[in-house]
Order: sequence, then structure tokens, then C-alpha cells
Amino acid sequence: MSEQNLQEEFSKRQAEFLAFAKDSHLLPGELEQGKVFFQASPIKDLIAFGAEHNEFLEQIADAFSAVGSMDIYRGCLTGYLIGLYGESEIVSEKADRALAEFFERVLSLCEQYMSLVCRRIGTTVERLEEDEERLEAFYEFSPESLLAQEPALVKAWMGMGMLSLGLMSRISSSRALRDFLRGGGNIAGRCSFMDNYRDTIGFVPYILNMVEEETVLLLSPATGNGVEVSLREIDSNNLFFTLLQFALYHANLLEPLGAQPFDYREVVERIALHEPVEEEEWPEQLYESSCFGYYTYPALRPDGSYDEMGPVWGEGTLYEVPKLDGRYVILLTKPSVQRSWGNAFITSTHTRLQPEVKLIRRLPKDEAARWLDKVRTASQTYRRQ
Repeated sequence: MSEQNLQEEFSKRQAEFLAFAKDSHLLPGELEQGKVFFQASPIKDLIAFGAEHNEFLEQIADAFSAVGSMDIYRGCLTGYLIGLYGESEIVSEKADRALAEFFERVLSLCEQYMSLVCRRIGTTVERLEEDEERLEAFYEFSPESLLAQEPALVKAWMGMGMLSLGLMSRISSSRALRDFLRGGGNIAGRCSFMDNYRDTIGFVPYILNMVEEETVLLLSPATGNGVEVSLREIDSNNLFFTLLQFALYHANLLEPLGAQPFDYREVVERIALHEPVEEEEWPEQLYESSCFGYYTYPALRPDGSYDEMGPVWGEGTLYEVPKLDGRYVILLTKPSVQRSWGNAFITSTHTRLQPEVKLIRRLPKDEAARWLDKVRTASQTYRRQ
């Protein structure tokens, strides 16, 4: 087939795809089973054409940028395709931005759906969690019963799961897209709330709330030593602790910082860094244990003990740690309680993230001492407030 004929064939299949995706009349069973959409001829034909003629893949990705003008449900599944193509490095900046804007729109529609259903069952979104009977009624409510009256709201609710998967894939790869979604509208907070009611959406805030690039001082009051480290693409403090312990182990700095004995397992480090691991290498039980206790500076008491209400929580991020003189400061000690965390916190939310904890330097003794003096003064001031 000539180049001109190929282009004409692509244009035909693209037009059929877009016409189908924009049509608001769904196929039987499509709303309940996404596979109905993906098995429809206009969808299969365009995807098959791209698989056979790779030179058109970028144009196909660009075609997905029309997601905002599509039927809500079919747009959600096209959003999943944007993420799926992105996994193979077939990306379009236009489609990425359109996906983010469409996600905000669908999120708003899902919130409207929740408000409508709550009115139907005699409660409000704010009071839903307080009433087990109403909460159960919400879960049992049939979205299809509202389809004729509020098709956009129902389609958004039913399609949000697939859309979230597509968005999660793209924001895992694109800092620009993450920053765009952080720009306003409290997307992360709204998704965190809705995670109680809609599967997969809860992964989005983990990525949006992660530490992009920061530095932190880690000080050991017991030994008088300290280090400065950098963090990159870290979506939980447990992942931070995991990679930090490996970095300090390789630099022979665990003992100078007062760590308890550390059991280094090379395969766990590779898993945490998303490096290849053969199936037979995978640990029967994947976990990591803390060789430190990690505390915020206000937790230090005058007698050198620590307020157990002031640890750095593993489920949070560095952004929850109070700063001292404009710097993130974490205090290290031997753990009073042995803490461990499993697979969900040893690796990132998405494998396309590239987490890194890097040792910048060991603090000179005099610099570490100055910071520890600041910590002691600041912690006493904090406790008097």
C-alpha cells in the first residue's frame, strides 16, 4: 500500500474512532463492562492499524487529545488508552494535557453524583460516614437507575476507575503533568476523600503528594553526627527510610549515626529501585525493618528521650515534617519499637517513578553540633508553647 493510501486509511479509521467515541449512545453492556468498548470495531480497528503500522502511533496518540469532546464514559476509557500507550513511550503532550483537564471535569461530575445519591438515600456527603445504614445504602445504590435522568454523572462514576488508571500512568512519567494538577482545585485532597467510595482513584493523590526533589538533614543526638541527603520522587516516608538505610549502609554511616544492626538484602534494594528481579529471587516475605527511630525535632525532650507522639510517620511524606530554620530536620535514634513495612511501602505507587535517596555529605562535627544546639533550643521553645 502506498504512503498516500496508508494515510487515507489512517484518516478513515481515526474518523471512525472519533465518531464512535463522541457518540453518547452506548452499546449493550458497555457501561458495566469496559471490554465492550475496547472490542468495538472502531476501537479495535484503529489500535490494530497502529500495531501494524508503527509510524502512525504518534498520530493515534494525538487523536486521543480529543478526549474532552467525547462521551463521558468513552472518554474515560480513552483516558485509559492514553496511559496504556504511554507505557510504551507513545506519548502526546496535547493528549496529556487534555487527559488532566478531562480528569478534573470527571472528578467534579463524580462529586455531583455522590451528592445526588446521598439526597436520594436521605443524607449528605459530609454525614455519609457517620451512618452505617446510609453508607450501606450508598454502596448498594444502582447507578443505572439514574442513567436516564443524569447520564453524565452516571457515566463519570462508572468510568472513573479506568480513567484513574490512565492518569496514574501518565502522572508517574510526567513532572509537568503532576505540577499542572497541583496548580489548583485541591485535586489530591478530593481524590483522597473519594477513594473511600471509588476504587483506584486513591492512587492519584499518592503520586501528586510525593516528594519531587528535597534535601533533609538527619542528626543523631546520641552520637553527635549528621548527614545531608537528597530525595527524589519519594511517595512515602517508609520508602524514604528504605532507600536511606541502603544509602547509609553503602557509605558505612549506619554505625556513626547510632543505628541498630541492619540486615542488608540486596534483592530488596533492587525491588525498591524498580530494577529487574527474577521471579525465583523474589523474597517469600517482602518487608523492610527500620534500624532507626525517626523523630521530628519537637519530639526531643530535655533529658534526651523522645516524645512518642512525635515520630516521623512512615505512611506520610517529608512534607509533614516541621522545618527548622527553613530546613527539613529528622532526628535519628535506636528504635524503641521495631517497625517494619511491607511491599506497598517498599516500592513506589507506580513502577514508572524513579525513587532516589542520595547521600550528599556527612556533616562536619562542628556543623552537626550547631544544628543539635538549634534542635535542643527549638524543641524546648516548642514544648513551652
